[in-house]
Order: sequence, then C-alpha cells, then structure tokens
Amino acid sequence: MLRSELADQYLMSESWETERMIIRDANLQDVDRLQEIYTQSQSTEGWTRDDEFTPDYVLNGVVTGHLPPNGMKEFYKIQVIIQKSPFEIIGFIEFYHGYPVKEVLYIATLLLRDDYRNNRYGQEVINKLCKQAHGLGFHQARLGVTLRNWLGIYFWTKLGFDTIIKYCGDKMLSKDSYASLELGKNLKRMQV
Repeated sequence: MLRSELADQYLMSESWETERMIIRDANLQDVDRLQEIYTQSQSTEGWTRDDEFTPDYVLNGVVTGHLPPNGMKEFYKIQVIIQKSPFEIIGFIEFYHGYPVKEVLYIATLLLRDDYRNNRYGQEVINKLCKQAHGLGFHQARLGVTLRNWLGIYFWTKLGFDTIIKYCGDKMLSKDSYASLELGKNLKRMQV
C-alpha cells in the first residue's frame, strides 16, 4: 500500500478513549510492561504456536512494526490500553491500516492482562475501534484466530466477526496440528 493510496485522515488516531480506557500509541517506555502481558498470554490455550513467542515481540512492534507482506511501518500501530481508574496498563492492541486491501483494518493482536479478562474491556475496545474505523472509511475489519482458541473464537464472533474469509493450517490432524481462521466484520452496516 503506497502512502498516496491511504491519506492521513484514513489512519486511526494516536490516542483515543472508551468509557473506561485510554488507548494510545505505545512507546519504548511501555515495552517491558507490554512484554510481560504478551508473555503472560502464553498460558491461553491455543492462542498461537509456542515456538512463535519471542522475548522481544513488543520491542520489535514498537521499533519496526509487525508488518504484512510489502507492509509499511506508517500503516501499523501498536497501542497501549490503559484503565482510567486506577490508571494502569491492562493490555495492548496491534492493527494495520489497509491490509490486504485499502478498505480493510486488520487487527493483528488484542491482549489483556489475565485479571482484566471477562470484564468487557476487550469488547469495549473493539467496539470503539470498529466505530472509528467505519468513520474513517474502512468497510471491513479482519483478524486471525486459531481453531484451538475456543474462547477467542467465541469472543470475536460475539462481536460480529462472523464471516470466514479464509482457513489455513496443517493438512494432517495431530495433537500438534495448527489451523486458523481469518474472520471479517462488515463495517458498512455500523452506526457511527
């Protein structure tokens, strides 16, 4: 995606809020705390392959971005999720503007601390993100979720990510098999 194809007004804000949270671009001072949250997520069954976890995942996101094929850092964001009261970091979200096509906002990661799950924080963040994306002209939001992550599949489909865009995974079933779905949510039907 070339810079000329995605105007500044088509990019999510550096800082935004929900009722209970402040979401802002991550910086180098956030790396250690966000890496702790990332590492803690290893205990979530089926979230990703164990061999994909890296000790510098968040640092790489802040410095260079986790980019899709032919991606550019200026279209990638890793943002900190901060609870307003008490004021503390509770998670982070990563997304990419315009992948695989200009009208799609691709959500790469949403992670919350264990003690903040099941309290509708993730739902609040995603609902606001999707409303903003729709307001900026995005027609669809997409994400990938592994088939072993039953809680993740339930969470995302409950939020309207109910269109299967594609499936990818191992062809043979075993205890170590890996498969994921790319799910999409139509933003054109949303009220801003």
